[in-house]
Amino acid sequence: MTRNCTCIFIFSLFFLYCFSQKHTSHSTPATLPVAPDCKNAIKLSSAKKAIYGPTVAPKGFGKVLDIKACDKQDIFTFKKERNSAWYYFIVPDDGDVIVEITPVNPRNDYDFMLFKWTDSCFCDNLKQSYLLPARTNLSHSDKKQGVPVTGLAADAESGFVAEGVGEEFSKSLTVKKGEKYYLAVDNVHPKGDGHTVKLYYLKEITLGGIVTDEKKRPVEATVWLEDMNEKIISAVKCGADGKYTFKAKIKDDEYYTLLYTSDSSFTECRQIILSDFVKTNYAQKELRTTLLKLVKGNKYKFSGISFQKGTVRLLPSSYPALNTLARLLLKSKDLRIQIEGHINNPLVAANTGSDKILGEDMAKEVYNYLIMKGVANRRMIPVSYGSLYMLYEKPKSLEEIEANNRIEIFFLPDNK
Repeated sequence: MTRNCTCIFIFSLFFLYCFSQKHTSHSTPATLPVAPDCKNAIKLSSAKKAIYGPTVAPKGFGKVLDIKACDKQDIFTFKKERNSAWYYFIVPDDGDVIVEITPVNPRNDYDFMLFKWTDSCFCDNLKQSYLLPARTNLSHSDKKQGVPVTGLAADAESGFVAEGVGEEFSKSLTVKKGEKYYLAVDNVHPKGDGHTVKLYYLKEITLGGIVTDEKKRPVEATVWLEDMNEKIISAVKCGADGKYTFKAKIKDDEYYTLLYTSDSSFTECRQIILSDFVKTNYAQKELRTTLLKLVKGNKYKFSGISFQKGTVRLLPSSYPALNTLARLLLKSKDLRIQIEGHINNPLVAANTGSDKILGEDMAKEVYNYLIMKGVANRRMIPVSYGSLYMLYEKPKSLEEIEANNRIEIFFLPDNK
């Protein structure tokens, strides 16, 4: 009896050990190697978005000191090469290259130098200090919180940043398809914890068109392009003829929102993604937009609002349109709205049961988001009309079903 219990106990311990080993082995992401010398540089993916890392911590400068020490303060070179990692990449298409170098340990400080490859003697010429970099950043951040990311950014001002407290990012670099670049990443600290390198590209597009009201009269609207983080990429005001045109640089495979507003109109927006511009040579100059005059007592279909399939949770693509509505309400304090939820549900009696609840939940989701953006709850009323007012009684396509699932905004008259 005792022997059997002992065997069971030992087997249990062995099982727990194996179970813990199996699961703990996946708790820490695998680290990738680094190359401390130019001639052994690691090739980064030629995809339009490439990520390498997290890496093991670089230790020393390898077998060869590729970057000679510099006694004086210099914007072009490391003070000395300490714990370096070398990479190279080949540009997949014309555009602006963006780089993000993120340390695993926020206490680590990374500098970088970016060189355009010349020929087969590149690394030897570099060692002899014959080559100047295309971009550098040798500074460290004085921020007390957050991870000190460095690299190249579109909104940075300088291509070269000297040693000491300074800008974390250097200006993005315009590159051509097929060009080759070498990136030297140097960890100032001797005992670092590795880093991650992200590489992607911006492409310039041209946007233009005309903005009119419902009677085809030109509107002097403000038009701007913003990313998913509400960062304005570019903005322009229409002329007296309602026409506008501007250029902007955007990332591949990322959604942007083109927004249209004026003081006397309801807002309008449309999504922008780079792949839609490939067939038009990265230009769309004949966009036509109608801004409806904003009148209290009128109802407006709120385009740009969508929910996760099977839920009432807002998709992130809805945020720009909601942010624009929030700005309008915060600017015009006398406006009050009714947020109306409409759904596609032809199999359930209109405005009864689950369809009414679902419509109400959709309206409340928008209501709660606007409260989060600073709009007072007393200025908004969420309601549901369920499937009572479907735009398509018998929808024949996914587009018609999605049109039935919608949010409408009713601007309450002063006497309500």
